[in-house]
Amino acid sequence: MHINDMDFDNVGSWPKLHKTVVIAIVCILLIGGFYYYVIEDQLKQLDKVEAKELALKNEFKVKAALSSNLEAYREQMTEIEVILAGLVNKLPTKKELASLLDDIGFIGSNNGLQFKSLNWGVKKQLELAEEVPISIKVVGTYEQLGKFSADIAALPRIVILDNLRLKHNDENTLILDIVAKTYQYKGNK
Repeated sequence: MHINDMDFDNVGSWPKLHKTVVIAIVCILLIGGFYYYVIEDQLKQLDKVEAKELALKNEFKVKAALSSNLEAYREQMTEIEVILAGLVNKLPTKKELASLLDDIGFIGSNNGLQFKSLNWGVKKQLELAEEVPISIKVVGTYEQLGKFSADIAALPRIVILDNLRLKHNDENTLILDIVAKTYQYKGNK
């Protein structure tokens, strides 16, 4: 019996092999359609949910590790706040900035230096502070310049000596061209 000879109105009279093949094809088509329209979307959704679950588990592990050390972090934050407060107190206030120029002039004169110039530079805005440079040009001996630098470092406020340029002036003296930088905290002060 050929496919052309089969009567689709009377399927019950088909040979058993043909009925089995047609039933198998219909079952395969139904299973394929069911998989394509129902199961495949659910499998994709399951993959997304599993990926989200993995991400949440990793996030949980990180947060669990952080929370297990929370007390230590709080102690460190307290220590850091104390250190920051100490450093901020070493930065000059607006009132002290004006006297800083006088202090540098006094230290230079006290060490026997001759000032060629002592000027404010252009302030530079930083994230937490404002950088305040002071351009200094002095003439003196090597020992006088060394003592001057040491006395600047001994000031109760933070002053950084930067961009040092040293030149011979004559046999006994040197010209020191330097920038003294200090910082002014932007916080509540």
